[in-house]
Amino acid sequence: MPKGRGKDCRRLRELDAMPRGRGGDRRKKLPKMFNGIGEDEIRNKMTLPDILSDNLELVFVGINPGLYSAYRGHYYSLKGNYFWPCLTTYGLVPPHFGPDNDKDCLEHKIGLTDIVKRSTRNMNELTEEDFTAGRAALTEKIRRFAPLSVVFNGKTIFSKFCGKPLKDVKYGYQGKILDGCETVFYVMSNTSRLNAHYPTVLSFKEFFDEIKDMIAKQKKSPYFSS
Repeated sequence: MPKGRGKDCRRLRELDAMPRGRGGDRRKKLPKMFNGIGEDEIRNKMTLPDILSDNLELVFVGINPGLYSAYRGHYYSLKGNYFWPCLTTYGLVPPHFGPDNDKDCLEHKIGLTDIVKRSTRNMNELTEEDFTAGRAALTEKIRRFAPLSVVFNGKTIFSKFCGKPLKDVKYGYQGKILDGCETVFYVMSNTSRLNAHYPTVLSFKEFFDEIKDMIAKQKKSPYFSS
């Protein structure tokens, strides 16, 4: 397991703020942060496996693996993200859960995946071809595993999935959107701490209250309760 995670997280944020170009090419500093592994090697050889199974109540969908998460092999590894604090605070997983416990989420009927599995520094490096292929793959996974609900961690992800313009995507319950599939969909705000509109774990309370209510209603539906 890589050491110095907190220091590495801070360093990654510092590198992201550095200018590009001569004398400031932040990419040259990445191998030191990743214990000598180059950025291109992470991009080309590392990703995050789906954490999915049958009989799930909830699947969270992210945009794609970031370099640090791909390097560590765990979802939402950067401390600059409220994902794990939200899951523990709102009782979806035990209080001690963090990135290293991502596979243990299955024991709590929670799955994790991304719409694109190619790891990048940020989503701006993804192409429409990435999203087209990812949309088809994600649709197949949802139909295959048929979870009670799917939650998109950000409007952009849902926009790319359903083909709806970003300006028309609203937060909250989206209902059933796949023909012949009883899974319901929900859009919450991106859990990144860079999201100025939701600057604390407590600011996500309404989302998680609604998510838990949605799951409870789904469990009572004839399709899933039979």
